[in-house]
Amino acid sequence: MTPLDYQPEGPLQRALNRIDRLNWSLGGAFLWISNICLLVMLGLTTATIILRPMSMAPYWMWPWTMVFFIWLSFFGFFALYARLKDVRIDFVAERLGPAGMVITRIVSDAATLVVTGVLILQIPKVIATSNGVYDGAILPAGFELPRLALSVPLFISTVLVALTAVLDIVKLAAGMPENVTDHHPEV
Repeated sequence: MTPLDYQPEGPLQRALNRIDRLNWSLGGAFLWISNICLLVMLGLTTATIILRPMSMAPYWMWPWTMVFFIWLSFFGFFALYARLKDVRIDFVAERLGPAGMVITRIVSDAATLVVTGVLILQIPKVIATSNGVYDGAILPAGFELPRLALSVPLFISTVLVALTAVLDIVKLAAGMPENVTDHHPEV
């Protein structure tokens, strides 16, 4: 069940469902951004492969391929989590019944908050050590991409993943179902 399938009952559930739908849509936007990064990365790699034998591949293509790979991974972090593409072991929770589903939901959200909390605590250190530029990633104005620009998508995704886990905990407290993918398609 996704937020699009849920029919809220009261005002709190309606408000939470609207937030959940917004989060779902934002996850879709991040998925698009990740796919665009992948396409640019593949385009640059293809161009490099074709142009290198002719000695026509510009130096900046390889560094930008790496930048888009990093951005793909970091934007994808939130996209995969928000759109339920993360690794799940529901078969264990399903065997434990409804109580098992609630317990694994809480454990999953708590683990997510611990991991994202650690990452968020590292943000000041990453900012402090992200000096200089990413060599060869030349911008149209002739400057090289600042190193900090590599980490910004990770900061954004980490905060959004943490907020998604908090939202799920609030939804649980409000009696709303967990967002899950359909593992058993109707025949």
